[in-house]
Amino acid sequence: MIMNRRKLLAGAAASFTLPAPAVWAQSKPITFAIQYGLPYLNIIVAERQGLFTKAAEKAGIRDPKINIVRLSGPTAITEGLISGNIQVGALGTLGLLIAHEKTRRAYDLGGLSAYWKGVYTIFANDPAIKSLKDIRPTDKIATPGPTSSQALILRRAAEQIFGPGQALRFDKQIVSLPHPDAVAALTTGNTVQVYFALSPFAEFLAQQPNVHVIGRTTEYNPPNMTNGVVGVLRKFVEENKELSSAVVAALDEAGRFIQSEVAETAKIYTAAEPSKLSAEEMLKVIENNKHEYTTEPNGIIDTANFMVKLGQLKTAPAKWQDVFFPPVNQGSGS
Repeated sequence: MIMNRRKLLAGAAASFTLPAPAVWAQSKPITFAIQYGLPYLNIIVAERQGLFTKAAEKAGIRDPKINIVRLSGPTAITEGLISGNIQVGALGTLGLLIAHEKTRRAYDLGGLSAYWKGVYTIFANDPAIKSLKDIRPTDKIATPGPTSSQALILRRAAEQIFGPGQALRFDKQIVSLPHPDAVAALTTGNTVQVYFALSPFAEFLAQQPNVHVIGRTTEYNPPNMTNGVVGVLRKFVEENKELSSAVVAALDEAGRFIQSEVAETAKIYTAAEPSKLSAEEMLKVIENNKHEYTTEPNGIIDTANFMVKLGQLKTAPAKWQDVFFPPVNQGSGS
């Protein structure tokens, strides 16, 4: 289900009523917001395979309803969470940490779980750009937004390449574009010169003659870094403990399904997000990415410390568990 952003943000906040009996009926659907691309595969699988429903019913929730919507970027998702029109949203670690600090004494937005580790492939359409070091002040860099994981990695890369104090070197060159639009801009015009691509857009771009790879984000990110996290408000978790735990359980089961049922997963993804890749190519993409899905957050404090140094956070959390809600904050992470 895809919903118009204006309509979504204009609607009334979703809420739930918990009757006295142990088995209760969910009064209204919850809205789970994602973007486009393979990072959201476990969320898509959980919806298409009925894993959210299965986990919720096991937790004693009768007639559970979870709708998946696709929005253009992390800013729209964060706005939706704070407005109450989205209850669960897929964010980058940077976006979650900023929202967590800004809303701590009001809405208290935090993490429900991680969902994706993942790697971005960096492409350019100008032969003169052979690495991030070659990006000129006039070149534009496509990411989903300044609070996206790609923007965070770009800042890490700038500091590593150009030295201390240079992390924000490229910030004014960032162009906020959804992934499908960024692919079109990179391959058909001069709107952008560089793009941080995720699968399956990276595999499609690799086949295009007018673009080339200039790097991968594993060169700049800490090992085992979690690039995707699930954001919620504290109020939602406190009023829906069983449902919150069910969402995490469904994502865990979806991760196991992806690893064991690659062919079926490829069909599910293609049905949800039609691709220009062939069925055989998509199968290879899923196989290569099947271990990238997790609910365990990693690199949270490392990222927070980096953001404090840049002035994007006032203080880093004392521990990663302070940013996340149960049940994930009771497990492993960093």
